[in-house]
Parts: sequence; structure tokens; C-alpha cells
Amino acid sequence: MNNQEQMIQEEKKSSEKYSIVRPPTFKKQYATNVFVTVTDSDFRIELFNEKFKTENGWVYQSEEMLILTKEAAKKLSRLLEEKIKQYEKENGEIKVGEERMQFNYLI
Repeated sequence: MNNQEQMIQEEKKSSEKYSIVRPPTFKKQYATNVFVTVTDSDFRIELFNEKFKTENGWVYQSEEMLILTKEAAKKLSRLLEEKIKQYEKENGEIKVGEERMQFNYLI
């Protein structure tokens, strides 16, 4: 397939219509930190906003957990990678400090 044919295929894909329906129970959840765990059947993404310093270390307040099938997790990974690349191309690199990447999780 040459570039012209590939562009036509992409145009056809992008012209397909889809709808997203949000019921009255729909809500958004903001997160400033996340933690991911894996079970034998799914991926779990814990969403955090608040953290508190205690004598034993930091305590993170969990706001919500997303539970994804393996396939949905893989799709999310690919879509996030694509969107982050696009964002960084337009706005510059997103910098994440080393301390932000470390997370000692205890239940």
C-alpha cells in the first residue's frame, strides 16, 4: 500500500461516526497520583489526590479504583502513549520527578 492509499484508508477511518452516551450517574474523577496492580484476570488503577505525612510515612487517600480487562488495559496504554506524544510535541516534554515515580504502597 502506497502513501496515497494509506491516507485514503485513514480518512475513511476518521470519517466513521461514533457516539458516547453518558447516563445521569456519569461522573469524572480527578487524580494527582495513581498506582497500578495486576491480578490474574485484570489491571487495577487506584486514583489518589490527598496524601498525609504520619510518623510511619505517607498515607494516600484512595478516591476510586478502575478495574480494566487485560485488553482494555493494553488499549489504554496505547492510547495514552499516543496522546502523550501528541501533547509533548505541541507543548514540550512532561517532566516527572524521580520521587513522584516512587510509591511505597501498603494496605
